[in-house]
Amino acid sequence: MDMKKRRDMQLAYISDEAVFQEQLVCRRILQKLNFMDRSDFDGIAEVVKELLGKSENAFINPPFYCDYGKHIETGK
Repeated sequence: MDMKKRRDMQLAYISDEAVFQEQLVCRRILQKLNFMDRSDFDGIAEVVKELLGKSENAFINPPFYCDYGKHIETGK
């Protein structure tokens, strides 16, 4: 069983290269979100959709920090 599967099953895991790559993608999206104009509500909504993936009509008021955005579910 690889570390991504262990993490997804909520078992103890070590951040190997595959897990670290997911974190890098998330951090790049968070960088974009946390430095956006706070009055650009449509832009923020687009970046939140990119970050969370599955969540529909979710809104996050930056700044926001997480390790794996795609594993967070909120909204519809």
